[in-house]
Amino acid sequence: MGRAPRALFGPGRSEPQLRPVEPARDQRLVWSALVLATLVAAALRLPFLGHQSLWFDEIYTRDIVGEGGLAGVWNHVRATESTPPLYYVVAWLFGGRSAASMRLISALALIAAVPVSYFALRRLIGARAALATAAILAVSPELVQYSTDARAYALLVLMALLSLWGFSAARERDSWRRYLAWAAACVACVWTHYFGAFLVVAEVAALLAIRPLSRRATLAWTAAIVVCLLPLLPLVLRQNGDERAAFIAGISLRTRLEQAVRQFAMGANVPRTWLEAAGLALACGGIAVGAVMAARSGRGPRVVLMLAVITLGAPLLLSVTGIEDRFYARNVVVVLPLAAALAAPALLRFRAVPLAAYLALATLTSVWVATNWRYEQVDWRTALARAEASDRGAAVVAVTALGGRVVRTYLGEHPATSAVSARRAWILVEPVRAAGHRALGPAPVPAAVSAGLASFEPVHQAIVEGFRELLVGAPTPRPIVPSDLPGAQVFAPPTAR
Repeated sequence: MGRAPRALFGPGRSEPQLRPVEPARDQRLVWSALVLATLVAAALRLPFLGHQSLWFDEIYTRDIVGEGGLAGVWNHVRATESTPPLYYVVAWLFGGRSAASMRLISALALIAAVPVSYFALRRLIGARAALATAAILAVSPELVQYSTDARAYALLVLMALLSLWGFSAARERDSWRRYLAWAAACVACVWTHYFGAFLVVAEVAALLAIRPLSRRATLAWTAAIVVCLLPLLPLVLRQNGDERAAFIAGISLRTRLEQAVRQFAMGANVPRTWLEAAGLALACGGIAVGAVMAARSGRGPRVVLMLAVITLGAPLLLSVTGIEDRFYARNVVVVLPLAAALAAPALLRFRAVPLAAYLALATLTSVWVATNWRYEQVDWRTALARAEASDRGAAVVAVTALGGRVVRTYLGEHPATSAVSARRAWILVEPVRAAGHRALGPAPVPAAVSAGLASFEPVHQAIVEGFRELLVGAPTPRPIVPSDLPGAQVFAPPTAR
């Protein structure tokens, strides 16, 4: 095993050897703690898979899952997505199209990520810190949220951790089997999400720096990885040929960076200011202190720091320079496990009191968000079900910015393009999360919609999980003209469908 370059490990330091084998009692404690963390992860994810409706992005996943064959999946991904097809192929193989069955893949991926993170990191930061990292990932509000999202990001985290596991094994000792495992995980990672390539590049750079005597083998396996990624080239060229992800560049980079920090620490919509502030202080303080500790170390933590800097810094640099402005919290979610691994040794100081405090805050946040509609996605399924239960024969006027595809899915029909005749109509106004607010809240009926339905009289009004539901009626059927209702979609009464 060759001596490591001074730039990475410092003067006179060499690649670390394996730690001594831990006593059997300690091993039992580690296994017990790891099983407990995995069970906690399952408890925070599995009960909540179907409690809310699909949201805008998940409807695209549902449409892809409904394709009749793999060729249809590939073409649909090419036409509507900005990511590679592996997740959608897995979802298609599962076959379910309900909210719970579609989200099960994400939940299982991030439950499995807990034990996998331990095995991926124990060679780099030691068993105790790796176990702490697994516990952080088990209760992370951001990862709990991605566990109930039928999109590719949860699978990306798992594939990234498998890649890191293969990397740590190949870093430890030359073996074609270890290189093969690493290469296969790298290919799966990038086939799940293009931003997985930044982690792969970081791992290649680290292997080249750490193992100078094995550079030929590293480069050969890297070439094999590239060959396996070549089929994605026409897909990514097609997906980058339109403006489907242009909204990202429309958000200031400063705002996106702030959102990434806050979301990785405590999730997207933390119910209370004090809760987010305390969690942010512990998470950011842990990462800052852990980064300093890692920089002073000649061992695995320094490698983790290197991987984190490249994986986060490369897409950030591309955005700053304007070469490819796609830096967004969900795109760089592979950094979250690395950030947790950096913070873990620092949070374990002072008898692990900081770690216990962060785990408690993160668990509280995860449970609070998962059991309160105000901090989740809007629930069109519940809103439509309540309206239908109250008056099944009414037309539906859905006031929404992006939820039209969701409403169409749950009603099973397309919105009307010409006048609809109805005696009663439900006006369903999607709740909003106002700027600077954490919770969803009711929105008023837009003046233009009220004017377009002026021939109807209010009959009944209710607030259902933030939706303003207003039933209006008239003595005789009246026309509802979609063009007179800007910002709304009109669906005919069931008898006219």
